[in-house]
Amino acid sequence: MRKRRRRPVAAYRVLDPLIALIAQCAITPEGAGFTEKLNRAAYTAGGLVAAGHLDEAAVRSLLLETAHQARPWQVGRNEKIVEDGLSAGAAHPFHFEGHS
Repeated sequence: MRKRRRRPVAAYRVLDPLIALIAQCAITPEGAGFTEKLNRAAYTAGGLVAAGHLDEAAVRSLLLETAHQARPWQVGRNEKIVEDGLSAGAAHPFHFEGHS
């Protein structure tokens, strides 16, 4: 059985644009699709963690920090979205094409 390689650089190339979309929500207090963007990033991160590309604690911290900066008045909601997204994404590991 072949051991999976961690690919954090490739993983962050996928995740960073999603994180940037969350951060951009800070300039728009409403109507920016924040919940959808945070959920999508958390789901993607969960898949990257499940595939072994990223560390779960580091990704959770990054997601929460970015979410709390964009929506500081909804800390509890941010945490729930991140946890739910990570859990859902963990059921669907994200493998890069040509790699297993």
